[in-house]
Amino acid sequence: MIQQAAFDFTAPPAPPVGEVECLLAYLSANPGFHTAKQLTAALDLTDRKIRQLAEAADGLIVSGPGSPGYCHLYHCPAETIGHITATQISQAKHMIRRALRTRKRAHILIR
Repeated sequence: MIQQAAFDFTAPPAPPVGEVECLLAYLSANPGFHTAKQLTAALDLTDRKIRQLAEAADGLIVSGPGSPGYCHLYHCPAETIGHITATQISQAKHMIRRALRTRKRAHILIR
């Protein structure tokens, strides 16, 4: 019989003060999209750290599946924002449906 695993649903720790602002300042001063590779070279950050900082930027950094990189919200065309956010929402819906199917099957196995 399979036992239910314990999951840690606590939010990841917030990045140190100033790191998000540093990325926002760079993107604000350099309009347009920047790849993670460009940002890692310019700011000496890892890809993972850039993703974490973008997530912590409270919607001010535009990026997502199929986007050309990272861009400050204020420098991103409205049409691009609409396309990227629609893609994010669509992907999230698919992931939720998949998670619910997995959870349903797991509960059958656990009983």
